[in-house]
Amino acid sequence: MKNIFKTLVAGAFLIGLTAFMSSCGGEKFHVEGAISNAKDSILYFEHNSLTGFTTIDSVKLDDKGAFSFASDKVNNPEFYRLRIAGQIINVAIDSMETVKITATYPQMATDYNVNGSYENEKIKELALKQINLQTQCQALYDQQPQVADSLVEVLVQAYKKDVSHNYIFKEPMKAYSYFALFQYIVVNNEARLIFNPAIDAKDNKVFGAVATSWDAFYLIQNVGRTCTTLQLRVCKTTE
Repeated sequence: MKNIFKTLVAGAFLIGLTAFMSSCGGEKFHVEGAISNAKDSILYFEHNSLTGFTTIDSVKLDDKGAFSFASDKVNNPEFYRLRIAGQIINVAIDSMETVKITATYPQMATDYNVNGSYENEKIKELALKQINLQTQCQALYDQQPQVADSLVEVLVQAYKKDVSHNYIFKEPMKAYSYFALFQYIVVNNEARLIFNPAIDAKDNKVFGAVATSWDAFYLIQNVGRTCTTLQLRVCKTTE
């Protein structure tokens, strides 16, 4: 597994170069739409960077809730999010696309729609699955604390089987598959990765499928190995 992570890290220095070249061209991607029932709320558009989430832009919503954000085109998938307080919508961007999102606050993390992006429709499916898993796990700790650990493990293994076979192995080159690798639940006030090779050796196969696919696909796309900041974070947390 260490070799997979070293392979992912090998081309990290190219991120800054490709981002610089993209910005010089002036090409942009766009995330736009409306958040209803959120008048006077501040909507943040944030990038998932190696050091954490960085705010790219923000807007104070009016009674219509309309928003429109733009940033420099990316040549390989990067991850962003829309956020009002603790309500979050995850967004993957891999080109000069326009992603349209409509949602209702304060349930925007679950009550939203995506148009114009197959990747982000899949990310929504995965996000809802993760929220449902978290709810089930928390219920077990609240109602059956003595046996919660073992029952949660059963739920997690079932979740991993579903997501690996129905999402990751189907299209390991997709951004949503990478997103799935980093999903987590909170157990006893601590974040726990759902897929974690350091704990479950079988997860090596899942990480390996995505790493190999991304390495091959973006090597061809960009004529050089690339690595997103999200990859780097996983490399660090699993060493």
